Amino acid sequence: MAERVMNCEETKKHVHEYLQNELSDAELDAITSHIANCDHCEWEYDFESAVNNVIQLRCSETPADEIAEKILQRIRSIDLNDIPH
Repeated sequence: MAERVMNCEETKKHVHEYLQNELSDAELDAITSHIANCDHCEWEYDFESAVNNVIQLRCSETPADEIAEKILQRIRSIDLNDIPH
């Protein structure tokens, strides 16, 4: 079977599902490989991972699906070029 290759756009789109282990083994492997070789996507992974950790530590209740989706949309809309690395 051919190895799946992820680009930055696909990786960014699936990083939340990646962190939640909601992807196939092939997708997980492809994103892991991409993040290991892309500083920009590694930063996005670290950022979303940190956000998820804060949410888990600070929030005892699960937000409504629509609120969670709005938060994710806002996070994904942030222009990472404006954030100092």
